[in-house]
Amino acid sequence: MTGETIVAIFPSRVILTKALDRIMELDYLNIRYAAIVAKANSGEVVILDDDISANEGGIAGGTLGAAMTAFSLMQLGALTLPGVGPIIALGTGLLAGGLLGGVTGRLAANLMDFDYKNYQVKTLASELQAGHPALVLEVDNSLDILPQLRKDLAPYRAEVVEELHEAQFAVHKVARH
Repeated sequence: MTGETIVAIFPSRVILTKALDRIMELDYLNIRYAAIVAKANSGEVVILDDDISANEGGIAGGTLGAAMTAFSLMQLGALTLPGVGPIIALGTGLLAGGLLGGVTGRLAANLMDFDYKNYQVKTLASELQAGHPALVLEVDNSLDILPQLRKDLAPYRAEVVEELHEAQFAVHKVARH
């Protein structure tokens, strides 16, 4: 089996940070996706992952669209127009390309499947105790590596769960330790 999710819940942020250093050294662990899920004392949920937001997509798309339009207009000879023609042509092109690229980038970011198991991760986050962060990893062959990973993370007092939906049981177990 490939692409299974492992969740490790840690007793503190400091311990999670130390465990991350150890996890990066593990050569048998092929991580496809990683996220850190935590709950603040105020109840606010924080999820750190590699998602691209709509705003980031819009900025990237707008910048690329404006640049491509400007280069295309220069290739078509916009700089040879008389008077203020090049400024008007390039300005209009930059605006149009930037707007179109921004809209396209926002749309693409919204349509892409970067919202990794969003419902399950948010459910996990709501169950977490403040100060007990969780590390969510999508890895290859989790059933084969899980015993070794548990052994490697034992010094960090991590409760390792092999499936994301089982993590809510581990949350309560870690909170009692």
